Amino acid sequence: MRESLSDPFARRTNQPEILDDHEPEQAVVDRVYAFLAMVNRRLGGAAATIARFEAFSRKWRSGERIEVLDVATGAADIPRALVAWGRGKGFDLRVTATDVSTSALDYARRTGPPDARLRLVRADAMCPPWRDRAFDYVTSALFFHHLTDSRIVEVLRTSARLARRGIVVNDLVRSRRAWWLTWLITWPFHPILHHDGPLSIRRALTPGEIVALARQADVPWLTVERHFGERMTLAGERPEV
Repeated sequence: MRESLSDPFARRTNQPEILDDHEPEQAVVDRVYAFLAMVNRRLGGAAATIARFEAFSRKWRSGERIEVLDVATGAADIPRALVAWGRGKGFDLRVTATDVSTSALDYARRTGPPDARLRLVRADAMCPPWRDRAFDYVTSALFFHHLTDSRIVEVLRTSARLARRGIVVNDLVRSRRAWWLTWLITWPFHPILHHDGPLSIRRALTPGEIVALARQADVPWLTVERHFGERMTLAGERPEV
């Protein structure tokens, strides 16, 4: 107990981020999502998700159609990167990118050209309007650290219900190093980012914690990998019966 009281990274904090409780004007939303897209592009966020799909794709047929559901898509920058990666590899990879925030979807629609392989849909991750096994894969990025442990278990169970093949969760790693890195890179930007960014690290999970939650959700076939930029992915494919 003494160690957890002295170490702010020993346990997740439940302190809410500003953007969890308040959606600012669209101009501020745009700045936040532009920053997050830049981080995903330059500091390994998009690459972490694509790395897991690279492994999955070894079993795919050339030209195969792959349907992906992206949950809490934000700027939809990772879905766009996935679509571009799939096109370059010769797969017909299509992403349905969802978010409950109309402001996020508005930003996503304005910051990239229309693409027949990318569909933006308003939907709640807790009650998605699709049938079981409607998609090959279900993904998310920078979403789980916003959720309580019980909500994470719920989302993992829902993802497993919707996914025919597999799941890819991409999120931050809780550590002192990640906190300092985030503090430094958010400092020149909007005050909300400088507040919420480091707090996101303290709200994030460790690899061991996320594996334990996957077991609670009855998806023990998901495994953790660490990635550049203090990221981790919890991902895997459903075992063949």
